[in-house]
Amino acid sequence: MNYDINTTEGMANSVAWTENLFSKMAEGGSWMIPRSMTIVKVYPLKKEVEVKRGVRLDKSIEQVIKAMGWKVTII
Repeated sequence: MNYDINTTEGMANSVAWTENLFSKMAEGGSWMIPRSMTIVKVYPLKKEVEVKRGVRLDKSIEQVIKAMGWKVTII
């Protein structure tokens, strides 16, 4: 499956994958992305996330979540 967010198909696949993940998470739940050690706190009822950046900047996380129409706050 194509997850290259620089393509229409890849962004759509990435959004769908992330929406599926977030739909299973509780309000205030955390998602840790190992490749960058980024922690995302998820608030599905408000469609908001708080992103605590890790050791490596990974803008793709923000890009996909914003493409979902969610608010992203960097902490």
